[in-house]
Amino acid sequence: MIRIYHVGKVLHPRHVFRISRASRPQVDNVFLVLEQDGVLGYGEASPNSFFKEDFFDVNMRLAGLHDYFRRQTLSGPGDIGRIWNEIWERVAPSRATQCAVDVALWDLHSKLAGESATESATGAAAHAVPTSATLGICPREEWPERIGEVAGFPAVKVKLDAQVDMDLLQAIRARTPAAIRVDANGAWGGLDIADISARLEALGVEFIEQPLPPGEDARMEAILRVSRLPIFADESCAGPDDVARLPGRFSGFNIKLVKCGGITPALAMLREGKRLGLKVMVGCMLESSLLIAAGAVVAQGADYADLDGSWLLRDDPFRGLKMVQGRIEPNFAPGLGVNPEPPRD
Repeated sequence: MIRIYHVGKVLHPRHVFRISRASRPQVDNVFLVLEQDGVLGYGEASPNSFFKEDFFDVNMRLAGLHDYFRRQTLSGPGDIGRIWNEIWERVAPSRATQCAVDVALWDLHSKLAGESATESATGAAAHAVPTSATLGICPREEWPERIGEVAGFPAVKVKLDAQVDMDLLQAIRARTPAAIRVDANGAWGGLDIADISARLEALGVEFIEQPLPPGEDARMEAILRVSRLPIFADESCAGPDDVARLPGRFSGFNIKLVKCGGITPALAMLREGKRLGLKVMVGCMLESSLLIAAGAVVAQGADYADLDGSWLLRDDPFRGLKMVQGRIEPNFAPGLGVNPEPPRD
């Protein structure tokens, strides 16, 4: 029998600045605990309003799973896929809820098996994962401090709105040799993306992420043909069913566990993307190191990682994840290798 417990927690970014198009003074994430035979598995959801999910919605859907889990036993990885499918009719359309359950199941299963989640999910030992650091939109006077904070990472992911501030990119390039990636968050619908891509290429930018809103994907085939840079889908690719329609429109895509429903579908997206010749990135929302550790499992086979969500937090409620000079170090402890911070006196 599996017992289920869940609790919400407010997480605070280290800085109040625009991670995307809105200021994020705090995020309300939901943490899940599954228990079997005295062993605990931890999961997390970072609900996002773009997908019409919030803390209250996820909490309510998790509460409806108590009776279901009393009838379940986790005997092997096959049970994870079965449970992932069976709970969908109970939690749909919330992929964030499904993500929290799936991550907790992988953590629990691999602990019961006495191996790391990476070994359980991929059959191989973990290796270090280099990650980008996000530089959100902020006032010009804050640039020196913000750029100084991300300069030690191997890559910097820069959020750019419709203003496409090239001065910021030049300031970053003057401070660090790190790779630069640009995320438009769908804000470039009325712009000449071919011209922008040429200017970005001159600054050494690697790729552009989500230049148009998902509703304008039909335009992407023509835009990709004239772009000087690869273009990755983010919101335009939520789950496994979206991957097949990306070739010809996008060069690659960004997997986020909370967007697709956890490690299980993320691995399926990774395999399908590779089969189709697409580049794959594993990204995140504002998340604790618990969900970042889960993302790192999938990132073992990806081309890029944008897993800085816990680094962006002022207070991380989990410990055990090691990030050294922008690299998530391999963790060989059973499960995801992270545990809740002990209560403070």
